[in-house]
Amino acid sequence: MIPAWLRRLESRHRAWRYRTRTDSAEIRWLRSTLRPGDVVVDAGAYKGGYTYWMRKAVGPEGRVYAFEPQPRLAGFLREMVGAFDWKNVTVESVALCAERGRRTIHVPSRGPSQRGSLVVERDGARTYTVPTDSLDDFLARQEGPGNLALMKCDVEGNELELFRGAEQTLRAWAPRLLFECEARFHSSDRVRRVVTWLRELGYRGSFFWDGELLPVTEFHPDLHQVEGRSPYANNFVFESR
Repeated sequence: MIPAWLRRLESRHRAWRYRTRTDSAEIRWLRSTLRPGDVVVDAGAYKGGYTYWMRKAVGPEGRVYAFEPQPRLAGFLREMVGAFDWKNVTVESVALCAERGRRTIHVPSRGPSQRGSLVVERDGARTYTVPTDSLDDFLARQEGPGNLALMKCDVEGNELELFRGAEQTLRAWAPRLLFECEARFHSSDRVRRVVTWLRELGYRGSFFWDGELLPVTEFHPDLHQVEGRSPYANNFVFESR
């Protein structure tokens, strides 16, 4: 096992890389919108680049539920939580979906990957089964989960199913949503279906473009999601109207 001091060092380095380079506008928005005591969800937590800033923003009286279905990555997150002795972070090794059960995950590398997906089948990808749960059912089992303030989702094409499994939560608490959604994972029509479904639930949306938030009505996959071209828009913010 990696020593706690080294795990803390690499976790801080990763978190600051997200804040200053990888997802600087997204982390800035997240830190500005969260308040001490908030309850938040990090679905597709990977190695905790967002989890790090979420738990700092919500403080010791808040709560972060970090979901990561790949067992080795979930183990990494638990080591990180232990190394920092975070009392306000809970790691769950499950994939959030529409219902509780088991699904096949496709991982395009020999080890854990940020591109592990329940819906995207890539040539040569490793496959194995992982447990699934719906956010509605998960929160119903928690003792005093509190008012969910924000959901961050990076689930490689499984966004709509995750939201459908959280419909009761979205209707009851209207948390802000920060999520990745890309046409290359399914189709332009699929992205439109995610946007339409959330609009019908009473949400209005924006997307990050070159460090700024623009109305989702201006989003066009053939303009804003061209592989190999920069800037590239893959992260969206939706808030209740």
